[in-house]
Amino acid sequence: MPKALRWWVLVLGLVALPGAWALPDPAGGVGGSGATPDGIGGTGIHPGGIGGTGIHSGGIGGTGIHSGGIGGTGIQPGGIGGVGITALGVIQRFGSIYVNGQEYVLTPQTRYSVDGAAGTAKDLHLGDRVTVQAAADGRAIAQEVRVEHAVIGRVTEVDAAKRQLTILGETIQASKMTPVSVHDSDQSLSFTALKAGDVVSISGLDRGNGHWLATAICRLYPGDTAPARIPLLLRGQVDALYPGQDTLEVGATKLKVNGALLGAIQVGQSVVVRGEYADGEARVESVSPTALAAQDVGNRVSLVGYLARGMDGWTTHGVSLVEGPHTLYENGDAATMRAGSMVAVEGRVQAPGVVNAERVIFSVNPMDFDFPIIPRMPVLPPVLHHPEIERPEFGPPEIEPLVERPELPDND
Repeated sequence: MPKALRWWVLVLGLVALPGAWALPDPAGGVGGSGATPDGIGGTGIHPGGIGGTGIHSGGIGGTGIHSGGIGGTGIQPGGIGGVGITALGVIQRFGSIYVNGQEYVLTPQTRYSVDGAAGTAKDLHLGDRVTVQAAADGRAIAQEVRVEHAVIGRVTEVDAAKRQLTILGETIQASKMTPVSVHDSDQSLSFTALKAGDVVSISGLDRGNGHWLATAICRLYPGDTAPARIPLLLRGQVDALYPGQDTLEVGATKLKVNGALLGAIQVGQSVVVRGEYADGEARVESVSPTALAAQDVGNRVSLVGYLARGMDGWTTHGVSLVEGPHTLYENGDAATMRAGSMVAVEGRVQAPGVVNAERVIFSVNPMDFDFPIIPRMPVLPPVLHHPEIERPEFGPPEIEPLVERPELPDND
């Protein structure tokens, strides 16, 4: 075959090779299949989670599973399994239990306590103020439920028009939605059925300065049938100590105590005071610091309560709140943070008793509240940058000049 012809055959063969002029795929992905370096575009799977299911990082999708806060399932960063959750609020409804709009599944392994004493699931009532410790395993599984009453004692005054009670000097404000029940009974009472002398337990939220919002009221004994010795309990912040007078001031209440009990107590500390009434007088038997509600660093937290001004900033339920440049506010802003404001907070435990507030919502109803779902930002398809490849230009082949063959003389 002449040399020039062989060259053209080679060129045509290269052009015919599969993919000879196809552009290379973007790094790590498959062109045309939707697969990208970070996930599979065509299926909705994208970096940080699964787009099609609403599972993602930084927001809440269809399932409420997210890394930025607490959604419909309460399952937070890191996916499902091994995530700790702490909730402080009131029982809103049953079917398991709902606290702050989140369902917590009760299992045979769930532990219960009432004011520090062992309890059972039967001790849970609508409106009870509780602390729930849970783990996420597909759903929020309640490991421990602690019922923590605000006040237990004898009613000294009733203002039916204002729906207020006075117990141990504390002012208890009830709303029209506050359930009033009878101990160990399914019977409900109207607020006007409560009388001075009745012994009641109050579940509620601390408004500060000796004022409480009652979320549940249970009449333990009518005044005329109360036993000689009845329990006493008061939660709150220590506002003053009078060691020389053996007196402790919590909220609006001054109580006589054994001076030895004051040695381990400090002003500003959250405490629970226990004792009993004997011969009509309140006698304090113990004063104990309240256990920190949010202790496990890294745990997710949801809470509903009133703001108070602490030594280092805002607090609620004795938990210090740390705001930051990325804190989200709803129904207000950072300037709306005021003592006595009812807020819902979600975030993460930064240190024992300290919560990094990721979201703060103002003007909420603790008995009928759910953390609204954060709108999910649309996931845009990745922009693929195809590198430009210079295509070599091929000119016509150089053809060797024809060499004229000399004419040979005939030998004829």
